[in-house]
Amino acid sequence: MRRPWIGVTVKHIRESGSLGRAQSATETAYLQAVWQAGGLPVMLPNLPEAAPEFAERMDGLLLTGGCDIDPARYGASPHPRTGPVDPLRDAFEFALVEAARAQGKPILGICRGSQVLAVAFGAVLCQHLPDVTELTHDRDAPPPARAHPVRLEPPPALRDLLRAHGIGEVLEVNSYHHQGIRRRADCPPALQPIAEAPDGVVEAFVWAPDVIRALAVQWHPELLVEDDPRHLWPFHWLVEAARSS
Repeated sequence: MRRPWIGVTVKHIRESGSLGRAQSATETAYLQAVWQAGGLPVMLPNLPEAAPEFAERMDGLLLTGGCDIDPARYGASPHPRTGPVDPLRDAFEFALVEAARAQGKPILGICRGSQVLAVAFGAVLCQHLPDVTELTHDRDAPPPARAHPVRLEPPPALRDLLRAHGIGEVLEVNSYHHQGIRRRADCPPALQPIAEAPDGVVEAFVWAPDVIRALAVQWHPELLVEDDPRHLWPFHWLVEAARSS
């Protein structure tokens, strides 16, 4: 059976030294998780003008973690703790989401990727969660450390998948973010929250106009797979959705 092609977004890094050439890269864990789930990972450079063609040629898309989104994207001024932004990456990923939605291609968003999906559907992000909650969402601990539990409320279309992976109502997750959707009420009408942290921060949501076409998780399952294979479930969802797209 042909492996679905999964487009994986990348970040910009700069070489040290006087030349300082820009490079595109992503963490190997994303690529390995896509492969383990049955997909063929394909890294996509940040070329906004190519977004529609990338979306057309890929069977599914993975929006990876990284820097903060420019708050201007959701009509806000930068918070003092909002980090550096990457306008080119923003332009590409928002164009990619728009093209994928138009073409019916499934999207998995992880950490920053979940925030891109949230903003693309009309959400306003909390720019610095420590201002509004005492729960640690940005734990400075290497994998496979867990930061907090999330309580899952999956829609019917995800229940069999979660059950097959041995996942119940509560899942312990890692957490490396300081921004996100503060509470369920801050989710745009098009998005359905499916997981919350104990403080009410939305940790996962879906876009499901008829069937689920986008899944977003705020934690980093790709960093937990080696320690606990159950965390491969979002990648299995993406690959299976890509097969039927």
